[in-house]
Amino acid sequence: MNDPVSEELRGVVAGPVLLPGDAGFADEVAVYNLNNYLEPAVAVGVTSVADVRAVVRLAAARRLPVAVRTTGHQVAQHAGGAILINTSRMDGVRIDADARTARVEAGVRWSAVTAAAAEYGLAPMSGSTLSVGVVAYLLGGGQSPVFGRSQGYAADHVREIELVTADGELRQVTAADEPDLFWALRGGKGNFGVVTAIEFDLFPVSEFYGGGLHFPGERMASVLRVWRTWALTLPEEATTSVAVQRLPPIPELPEPLRGAFVLHVRFAFLGSTEDGARLLAPIRAVTAAILDDVRTRPYTESALIHASPSTGTSASAPCCAATCG
Repeated sequence: MNDPVSEELRGVVAGPVLLPGDAGFADEVAVYNLNNYLEPAVAVGVTSVADVRAVVRLAAARRLPVAVRTTGHQVAQHAGGAILINTSRMDGVRIDADARTARVEAGVRWSAVTAAAAEYGLAPMSGSTLSVGVVAYLLGGGQSPVFGRSQGYAADHVREIELVTADGELRQVTAADEPDLFWALRGGKGNFGVVTAIEFDLFPVSEFYGGGLHFPGERMASVLRVWRTWALTLPEEATTSVAVQRLPPIPELPEPLRGAFVLHVRFAFLGSTEDGARLLAPIRAVTAAILDDVRTRPYTESALIHASPSTGTSASAPCCAATCG
């Protein structure tokens, strides 16, 4: 892509337009998984719907590819040679406590939504890591480690999607007005345009019983034999998963887990502490855990169920062997 294109972009958007080598370019294209780096021809930090429409229209006129980044949690290198639209500056969050809904702009992360909703005793169907962007999570389906079994996919609780299509037009997409497009967007990822805002349901939940148990690797088989039958007996209000992890010897981890090979049993229950402890008792009875941090906690701590890194890593997340939900 020639410099004239970047100059043209600077003339139509309010946000920064950066080329490889420019100060700030590396931050603009940074990713969570450092193995999946992005190599766009130019990065545009959009600040509004008007910016998004201007970029899409220019790209269409020049027949140039477009890619979208919010938090960099994507699993593929999808921006090679493209105009990269970074939506992270579009960070508006609006909670309607009476309707139990949230409307967020394209750059919002789940951490902002959980904090805003908690002020009203509400919670979203956020994922295992609160640093993930709301829009991409919902467009991909989204399965909550807390609500996964009781409420299904998070995409099923989307109310409305604001979308800039490939022709640069802005659409308000609902099940009533554009049912086919609405259906396709909820699970179809980013193949139909650039989402600039999304509205979805919230739930009257302020806390849950949950967290993780780390068992020594040498007892993994014993724990898994119990887990695979125990998980099938859980009520829909409970969700569990397991991960086999070889953890690095880094100070960010609790001392017992540094450099350890473990089975991580994750558990969440929408109910009382007493009922949650009773449900979890068969797993706790198998063997002593290296670390057991399952307790009643505010929903804003839901990321501690999986305890995934919140910042970028140079390797993929630990393998998740199975999930019940």
